[in-house]
Parts: sequence; C-alpha cells; structure tokens
Amino acid sequence: MLLDVLYINFSLQNSTMSLTVIIWGLYAGMLVGGILSVYNKRYLGGVARALLETESLTPEHAKTLGELGLSSKWGRRRALQDGKVLRKCIAVANADECRIPVKTGKKWIRTLRRFFTGSAEKKPKLDVDRARLYVLEEKKYHAHVRYTKKGTSPVFILVGGILLLVIAILATIFIPELLELTDNMISAWKDL
Repeated sequence: MLLDVLYINFSLQNSTMSLTVIIWGLYAGMLVGGILSVYNKRYLGGVARALLETESLTPEHAKTLGELGLSSKWGRRRALQDGKVLRKCIAVANADECRIPVKTGKKWIRTLRRFFTGSAEKKPKLDVDRARLYVLEEKKYHAHVRYTKKGTSPVFILVGGILLLVIAILATIFIPELLELTDNMISAWKDL
C-alpha cells in the first residue's frame, strides 16, 4: 500500500521517497548489516582467533596463514592490508620482506587518486601468503572480544531476517492505518 493519502492535519508528501521505501530500506540495511557482521566475525576474525589459540603474541612466535591452516582468499588478503580494521590488532613480523612493489600508474589515475585520497602514491600491498602474523600483546583482549564467534550464528541471522521481514510487512500494512487514525483523532480534537 503506497502512502499517497492526503491527511488533513499533517503532510507526508515526498516525491522521491515514501514511508514504504523507508521501511523496506531499513529492513534491507539491517539484514545486510547482520550478514556483514557474521562474515567479519566468523570468517575474517578466524585469523585473529587462530593467532590467539596458537599464542602468537610476539614477532618470534608469528605464523603465516598456511601455518595456521587458513586459506588466503580475497577477503582475508584485503582485510590484512595496511589501514584495515583487522590490522588494528594484528601485526606483521616481516613486513619489509612481504611488500609487493606497486606501479605508479598513469598520470590521470594519479591525479584522481590524489583528489580522492590526498596522495598520488598508491599504498603498498602486502603479500599475505608470506607474511608472518601475530596479535599485538596490548590488543590481545581487544581481538578476543571483537572476533569471538559468540552471538554471530548464521542461524541467528536467518531467524532475525525472517522476524524483521514480518515486522516490515506489518509496518507496511498498519502504519498508514495508524496515520489515518491519528489524523482523524486530531481533526476530532480540533472540532471540540
């Protein structure tokens, strides 16, 4: 049901967005946020959990992803680059050996990069397969709390998604009715 109803006492007219779009946008945003939370904690956080389990807390005890029994797929490679969230608690013992040389690129690409990032130089990449990783001692508890599996079950996301779907459907059906009821109550109050 679209909210193209004209109310006497207030106006909800917006040519670009209706209440229905807002409700379903909130539903989609919550669902995507939940899925990304599970991905971050379960998949990407597996690196931090594996390092904590093997007590890799110093450069001398650092381990590669292969030694931890983890694959270096795209998501982990990206999450372990400099400046990413996972790197706030994970350090690289042999960072100088693992740097991949970067090409400077064409002039117009450097100009765009300078415009959007403030620097024309490309950030150096890390060869994650050779990188020896460890959890910083002062970030050990941060990593444990942030990347624990507790509370991030895919089943929880499925049940939560279904529950949110029901709420979104009910809100789409009943909010227009509630708004009309409110408008009628205001009109009746004015007539007294």
